[in-house]
Amino acid sequence: MTATPLPSLQQVTVEAARGGLRRALEKEEARVSKGWLPSHARAVALRAAPEWNGPGGITVDHQGRQVRARVVAAPTVLAVLTALGQPPAEAEHLVLLTPCSEDDLGPSLLGRLLCHEVFTVNSWELLADELGLRMLDPRLHSRDWAWLAEALHEMGGPAEWRKGTAVLKLDDAVRRVAAARFGGEAGDRIDAAALLGWTRGPHLVTRFAELDPKERQGLRAHLEAEIGAVAEVVFRILDKGQVHDALPAGLVFRELLAADRAGRDGARDARIRAEERFVGSPAPSVETLSRFAESSEAVLLRMMDGEEHGAAVHASGRAEEILAALGAENIAADSRVLSTGLQARLSALGAEISTAVRPHVPKGLAPVEEALARLREHNRFDSASAEGCDVLAAVRLVRWLATESVEPRTVLEGATAHVTGTAWVDRAASRVWAARAETPALGAAYRDVYARVRERRAAADEAFARRIAAWTEVSAHPGELLLAENLLHRVARPLAAERAPLVVLLDGMSAEVAIQLGEQIAAGGRFTEIARGEKGREGALAVLPSTTTFSRTSLFCGRLASGGQSEERAGFRALWNHASWGRRPADLLYQRDLETSAGTALPANVQQAIGDTERAVAVVLNIVDDALADGREADTATWTLDQIGKLAALLDAAARAGRPVVLTSDHGHVWDRGENQKTRKGESARYRTGAPEERELLVTGDRVLAEGGRIVVPWDERLRYTSRKEGYHGGISTAEMVIPVLVFVPDIALTPAGWAVLRPAQHAPDWWTQPLATGAGAVPAREPEGEPASAGRPSRAKAGTKRTAPVRGASLFDDAAAAGGTLGESVVGSPSFAASHGQVARGPAKEEVAAVIDTLVQAGGATPKLPVGRVAQAAGKEPYRAARFLKMVAKVLNVEMFPVLTLTDAERTAELNIGLLKEQFLAGER
Repeated sequence: MTATPLPSLQQVTVEAARGGLRRALEKEEARVSKGWLPSHARAVALRAAPEWNGPGGITVDHQGRQVRARVVAAPTVLAVLTALGQPPAEAEHLVLLTPCSEDDLGPSLLGRLLCHEVFTVNSWELLADELGLRMLDPRLHSRDWAWLAEALHEMGGPAEWRKGTAVLKLDDAVRRVAAARFGGEAGDRIDAAALLGWTRGPHLVTRFAELDPKERQGLRAHLEAEIGAVAEVVFRILDKGQVHDALPAGLVFRELLAADRAGRDGARDARIRAEERFVGSPAPSVETLSRFAESSEAVLLRMMDGEEHGAAVHASGRAEEILAALGAENIAADSRVLSTGLQARLSALGAEISTAVRPHVPKGLAPVEEALARLREHNRFDSASAEGCDVLAAVRLVRWLATESVEPRTVLEGATAHVTGTAWVDRAASRVWAARAETPALGAAYRDVYARVRERRAAADEAFARRIAAWTEVSAHPGELLLAENLLHRVARPLAAERAPLVVLLDGMSAEVAIQLGEQIAAGGRFTEIARGEKGREGALAVLPSTTTFSRTSLFCGRLASGGQSEERAGFRALWNHASWGRRPADLLYQRDLETSAGTALPANVQQAIGDTERAVAVVLNIVDDALADGREADTATWTLDQIGKLAALLDAAARAGRPVVLTSDHGHVWDRGENQKTRKGESARYRTGAPEERELLVTGDRVLAEGGRIVVPWDERLRYTSRKEGYHGGISTAEMVIPVLVFVPDIALTPAGWAVLRPAQHAPDWWTQPLATGAGAVPAREPEGEPASAGRPSRAKAGTKRTAPVRGASLFDDAAAAGGTLGESVVGSPSFAASHGQVARGPAKEEVAAVIDTLVQAGGATPKLPVGRVAQAAGKEPYRAARFLKMVAKVLNVEMFPVLTLTDAERTAELNIGLLKEQFLAGER
């Protein structure tokens, strides 16, 4: 005879042996009370592992007396027979621990056992004894939960159950087993997201299938009661052998249910086929399937945003395969989650852009804006991603093309127009040129819009170049116009009245590059941008030709000059040593002066020089200029602080010293994007001598410092006179001639009299930040600004009314929030919030955003932090949706990419910048 294996039974403890003996005695007593003759048997058989490490005898109380018994392990039928045949000892009873069943022992041996049966070990008593539990939940003694005790035996109990005073509660026990079986950690509550995650783990599903049927059924019943619809559908899918496709099936049901509600042809038939395939008949209710589908979508989006992006893409792709197999592939094109839906919307937007920019085709912007709005409704479209920024750049260019062209009346007007307008065009055009479109239609749109922009930009360049040439020829008085040679006089000298500024000159930096860097500096929070007047940023005019030898030397000398570094250093020191400038010491540093050893941001002497605020310091960085010859390592059209060598370290040193910063250049540049032509040989890449030809101008005058004051320069960016490089300077194109000038102070108290404090969002033109009116009553809505965070770019802030009052510090806004109740209520009640909220498809409700703000404000501090689950719970959201929900809130609050609400610590913590929040939404409510 072979004993039946009992893999789930544990070694019997003293308490379990006592319990078995007690139950046998009580059952025998009950039999006698019903008229049965008393049994002369004194042996009790317990079906258990035949191992005993306890004492030789045990004692139990029965009918007011002590009953003693000897415990013997009997692994086989023969061992049982041998134990029963031994002479009686002092103990009255014998307890046999045996794996043998009643069938194994047969009637003969059973007749020699008390009650003629083999008793089973009470697993709960065994568990209580093993863990030292003080009390068991009475509900656990039901036969329905017998499987639970075995499962807990197998798992081992948690530390908190081993203190001898704990109470084992039913809910705690079931949840602990469920967490272990479904891939969670000890103490986890298995929710809808965790259950859907379990379906994606083949080893977990296999392990569940190998469990005892009673345990499987018990866990299933528990989760269906605990989770509801999602668990019901998941286990139905498991029954159909399709559980590996549970998440894709949820996405399929999401699309089919939506299409059915919309009355799409074939949607209902496809849904019926999906029900037959995944959940069987009768199918769950529509409400149950809808909840399952919504949870599946929420899980997918959270995966998309996190470390499981690849798995999410695979799941959505599998959903599209299933839809195709169901004959519903056309429905995927309307999806707001699946890739096909995103591709369809991108293609539709591309087609509208191409139509809108087609010459001589009268068509409003409404179709483009509507296509963009529909694209934004797709849950996988992120306007802050690289692809999203590419799309927005193209739409912005379409808007600009729809505006009226205005020729500058003066050079000052042209320079200002570039800094405030066409530099932003160049920025968007660079983005579009470098974009990698997801669909052919979008790629065609990028090419079409880029070609139209280049045509219009060339016309603008020609108009501005002719204005410069005429002005230069007569050596007109500059008036308010900034020039390379008067830039330090008009900008650096007034700043030095309080503290000498740090002048950082990025050789070759165009206004297009400067506006990107300026956004990031302002977003860092350590500097506030200021300007000489309320009109905002200014551009200075480079000398001619706009090359380093002439323009940079003139800038540092404060007068028209030419030369190299020795002339620049001598001129810079002489300028600051002049009596009218306060006879300050001055240092002009170059990149080689910034070289350090490992672990040091700046050399000690440079740190010391910047720390001495009585000393004028200027630094030349050649990162941009170097890229013109050799190209950039990064395949991108954007520029970030960490790409500009020591710039971040210089800004940090200036902030610690409390020193203003002037960020400028000596000239801009133009790129060669495969369009440039070499027309003839010249003295430099972008100027020559001789007579002007097509797309060229003859420029003469005192500010022409080469070739005897007479040169020929191209106004068209696409002309060059030397061998091909990545980029050039020296001509008279707008992007080359206009020097960007950005000024920052670490404390607004350093703002010179008559200057203005600038808000970060006031620089962008209207067409950049909002749709143009497309009809009567059209309400402009703000657009996000900036570049994707993945490329190291900062977040964005809301544009609004220009102000000259200081914007730093919460004191300006203390009364604003109080007037409307809580800060959250004031923010969501503002017009700025309404405009931003309207641009976020399926965005959170105003009340939810207010709850997020107020919950974080209660944490205290200027930038309060709380766990994401706690913040989301305050807005009524489930913990597993916390990160996704708060990202949607951030889309509303982080307009133009300034970090009002951010998720840190691997998206476990939410952080609110209250100062930026008030500046964005309450700046006009003083």
